[in-house]
Amino acid sequence: MALSPNLIAALVGAGVISSGGGPFVPTQPQLVANFTGIPNGTFVQMGTGNVRALGRSGHTSGSVLARNLRFLDSLIYLGTNGAEATSATVNTLQRYIEIGGVSTRALYAGLNSIDISGSAQALSDIIGSVELPPDTAFFARWEKAVPLETNSLIAHALVGPSGQGFRTAGASQLSGTGAMNSSGTGAGPQIWPNALLGVPVSPMSCVAIIGDSIGNYRDAPNTAAGGGAWAQALNDLDGHVVPWMKQTQNGHTFGNASFGSAPLQKTHWQYVTDIMIELSTNSMPASGTVSERLASLQAGWLNLANGARAIIGPYGKRLRVHFFDMVKRDSYELDSVQRDTRLAYNAWGAAFADNKADAYYNTDSEVTVPVGTDGIHIAAAVHTAIAANVIVPGYRPFLNPLYFPRGE
Repeated sequence: MALSPNLIAALVGAGVISSGGGPFVPTQPQLVANFTGIPNGTFVQMGTGNVRALGRSGHTSGSVLARNLRFLDSLIYLGTNGAEATSATVNTLQRYIEIGGVSTRALYAGLNSIDISGSAQALSDIIGSVELPPDTAFFARWEKAVPLETNSLIAHALVGPSGQGFRTAGASQLSGTGAMNSSGTGAGPQIWPNALLGVPVSPMSCVAIIGDSIGNYRDAPNTAAGGGAWAQALNDLDGHVVPWMKQTQNGHTFGNASFGSAPLQKTHWQYVTDIMIELSTNSMPASGTVSERLASLQAGWLNLANGARAIIGPYGKRLRVHFFDMVKRDSYELDSVQRDTRLAYNAWGAAFADNKADAYYNTDSEVTVPVGTDGIHIAAAVHTAIAANVIVPGYRPFLNPLYFPRGE
């Protein structure tokens, strides 16, 4: 795709390409792997006598070799209905990255570990000269160690590939490779990094998924191969992974995801090129006319969209925003006000949401009534259909992180 003079000027100003217009060489950190995101599970209390928590999480890299690798972790988590919270308990964090059977330690300001609590975030130093090859399965290894039971781990409710977590009083396996032995341990929670960052050698898009229970995965299999329509689509888009992070929770709403209510999660958005917003169904107002309810939904979506558009991503341009339909519910189809509000909201999105949406996804086209087993949550087969028939073709042009549909 030919770059416009304005885009070339912006990219030169951001230090992304040379003023001579030479080969496009990214320079800014961005998300480079999948199965990352904000924890959304329960607290897991370490038992008396267990002095460390060890584990590994599986990931796959995107389609481009990446360098300057770094971990981003925090104690931010998504509570009931997506309410943003942090843990006040101090966690002493250590990490290694395991690629091709070789483990390399991540340092923090030159030290082996870092203490984090509350809203503090742990961004590792660049991990030596380690490179992450394209389309590669690898592991992030972790240890969180403080005395006895004072460390509450925040679990991730989502399953990733070959994930393991152990609470143990035994020797550290942090610097090892392959599966951990479970001697003297109990199974622990999934622990994903908030992000795995790097600088790709050529442009590569990456996504933050902001969603409710449907975007989370329900009722699809909670497995590495499942995980809901959004993960399924991005895990295999034309044979490659599109790196992604999830900020999803059951019952999540526009209100709880807003910039005012959830500012800490938004600090991670600078590392992606695209924001996918799937939050409307739980945000349906309980009262009011169609126009009043529509206005409330529009305000909720625009809060996120306008905030995202104000963030400059890794290519010196604003983030691109993706609009997803409010899918059918049995109860919405029986109530004319809710039905008409839903249809009006979807029509507004199809018209690109006051020109604030860069793409529109007609997910509702794959949903029929009755919906799933409970009248609300789509079945696993519908997740798969949405992934294959809606998200993959809709996102395909955005694989180019410089693509803006209306010529920006």
